[in-house]
Amino acid sequence: MKDNKLTELSITDSSDEELAIQAQDGDDTAFNILSARHIKHIFNFVRQYIPKKEDAEDVVQNTFFKAWKHIKSFKKDKKFKGWLFAIARNTALDHIKKRRSFSFSEMNSTDEESGGDISFADTLTDPEPLPAEVFERKEIAKELTGVLDQLSPDYRATLIMHYNDEMTFEEIAVIFKKPMNTVKSWHRRALKKVRDLLRTDNHKSVVYKP
Repeated sequence: MKDNKLTELSITDSSDEELAIQAQDGDDTAFNILSARHIKHIFNFVRQYIPKKEDAEDVVQNTFFKAWKHIKSFKKDKKFKGWLFAIARNTALDHIKKRRSFSFSEMNSTDEESGGDISFADTLTDPEPLPAEVFERKEIAKELTGVLDQLSPDYRATLIMHYNDEMTFEEIAVIFKKPMNTVKSWHRRALKKVRDLLRTDNHKSVVYKP
């Protein structure tokens, strides 16, 4: 019994990548731990593309099923989290395409808004980064949710992954299969929109100081 407890503890303390390798060897416990670690983050991510809760739950379930089914394709030198988020995004887009309830022109709006090119200004460090605390302050949670809902799905997902999931721009770029400068541009433009919307008359209750 003691040996089993020690084994369970060691598995729980393992990194995502270590657990993924164990799952590749047929360890279902390792995969279950991975699922428990990331299900909330994946659900929040999927909701940026699929607002309806029931549909989002189906996509999340399919995401983890695909991850389990194709776990052997995970490369040991990669980040498991990025690999899983990429599956989630592709699964969400597949769902949207099948339902035909979403215009793919909106999905591409982020690229179109930047004219397909990244300006020099977009590659610079944001002089006024949005504090992560803004995403955590309960008193403006409703206002912020309303603001994020007005952004394109890719913009919303970029902010959620960067601030809530603490992912780097490089990791996000891998998920979206976009150049890192493109992701940085999305981030800058999304922050500008969030600031502008938070400062409008519709959000007077929000006290935000960059």
